[in-house]
Amino acid sequence: MNARVLILAAIMSAFAGCKRVDNPLVSATDPQFAQLVAPKNAFSASCAAALYEPELFVQQYNALKFSPQGRINAVTEEQQRICIGELQKRAGELGIRENVAPEHFKDDRVRARYMAGKKK
Repeated sequence: MNARVLILAAIMSAFAGCKRVDNPLVSATDPQFAQLVAPKNAFSASCAAALYEPELFVQQYNALKFSPQGRINAVTEEQQRICIGELQKRAGELGIRENVAPEHFKDDRVRARYMAGKKK
C-alpha cells in the first residue's frame, strides 16, 4: 500500500510540474527583454524604472517636465499601474507569447534580470 501511495504521489508531482507555466518575462529572449524595459522613446521615462528603480523614474520624469508644478517626488501606484499596462502591451508587440500578468513584473527574477541588464 505504501508503494502505491508513493507512486501516486510521484505521478501527481510530475503532472503538477508540467502544468506550471513559468514567468514569460524570465523566459523572454535577451533582445525581447531589452526592448521591453527600454524607454518607449526619448520623450518618456522608463516604465521599467518606475517598477524597479523608482528614483531613476522620478529623475527621468521630472527632466521631461518644463514646469515645477508637473514634477513628482515619488512614483505613485497609479503611475506603476499605467506602466504595467504599457509594458504588457509592449510585451505582446515584441512577441512574448504568453499573457503577461501584473504579477509577472513583481517576480524577483524579473527585477534581477532588469538590474543585470543595466550593468552591461
